Parts: sequence; structure tokens; C-alpha cells
Amino acid sequence: MLLQLLAADDVPAPLQEAARQLILQLTGQQLLLNTDRTAPFAQVTLFLPFVGADGEQTAAVHIESRRGRKGELDASNCRLWFDLQMKSLGLIMLDVQVLDRKVMLKIYTEAEATGQFLESRQEDIQEALHTAGYQLVSLKSDLLPSVEPETMGGSEPGSPFSYTPTTYKGVDYRV
Repeated sequence: MLLQLLAADDVPAPLQEAARQLILQLTGQQLLLNTDRTAPFAQVTLFLPFVGADGEQTAAVHIESRRGRKGELDASNCRLWFDLQMKSLGLIMLDVQVLDRKVMLKIYTEAEATGQFLESRQEDIQEALHTAGYQLVSLKSDLLPSVEPETMGGSEPGSPFSYTPTTYKGVDYRV
């Protein structure tokens, strides 16, 4: 349908551009999902097409899972990492570990109040997971660790040097 929308002559240019962006998004997702189906473990990253007011991507899910006999992901034994940039709640990272359908949930937030609010909703989260066939074992929240640019090896965030390791000093062995 998106390709048909893109090929139509009577569609406004902004709508065609939106269709083009969605096609590129879906193509990228398909490339990311194309992994070795014979490998016993899978690592998948999904970028959800939620775009904020500034045009930036606001949600991603990283999945590590065992593969089933047919190559499918094992939802009973996996690890999920949600990277959410919420308008009102700020940056939220969810570390979800699932082992035999038992869920351990760790919430990292920018604001302590957000973590406390989500912890106060533990019964609702537990009920929702139970409805889906999972059992909540633990729910904890913590503040996101602050990363100083100096610890990343560079002085300016986003500069090419900000991702390089610190310089190495010393020797590996003595002769």
C-alpha cells in the first residue's frame, strides 16, 4: 500500500515523503531482522516509528533470545531492553529479563519521581503480566547513571573523539 501511495500522481508531496520515510524504515527493520536462523541465540533491534516533536526517534527495543526449533524467538526466556524517550516522563530505560516466564523488571529513569511512580504501579504491572501469562518476580527502579564527556575519551559530546577509549599507559608484561 505504501508503494502504491508513493507511485500515485494525485497524492500531495508531504504524504509521499511520509510514505517514502515509512518504506525506508520498514526496509531497515527487515535488514536488521535478517539474522542467521540456525544460530542458537538471536539479537534483534527494533526501532519503533514513534517520532517526537523534534523529529527524533523516541523508542527502540533490543531483544536477546534463544531460538526455538523452527528459528522463532523464545518469549519465555529472553532479555529485552527498551529505550524510551517520553515527552512528559523523560528518558526511560527498561531492562526486562524473562526466565521460564518469570519477569525481573529494572527501570532506569532521569527523574527519581518517575521511578517511584512506576514502582507504585507494581500491582497493575503484575496483573497485566499475569494476564499475558507471565509472573512478575521483581520490580526495581534506579536513576540513569550520568555519563560525563571526560569519561568517554573526548571533551565534546558527539565529537568523533568522544567514543574513543582513553589513552593506554603502561606495559603488558616485563622481560
